[in-house]
Amino acid sequence: MGECHYQSGNVMANKRMTLLQKLLEFSGLHADRLRVRWVSSAEAAEYVREVSGFVEDIKKLGPNPLSVKRAMRSVRNEQKD
Repeated sequence: MGECHYQSGNVMANKRMTLLQKLLEFSGLHADRLRVRWVSSAEAAEYVREVSGFVEDIKKLGPNPLSVKRAMRSVRNEQKD
């Protein structure tokens, strides 16, 4: 950490990610829906691994629970009419 050639950019990004993950949890979303990894532009294979792994993890978490709740409310409202 802190070895970024922009001095402290990765340190600040890490602090922001921690805060954003807490906000996600507070909002009813799993914190694992947000992730940051530092991968060099010279590490194409590592980038592909990271993105593929993230996609798989998101699929395991399932649909956005907030969208599901919103959709269910919409269906209930339609049934009342």
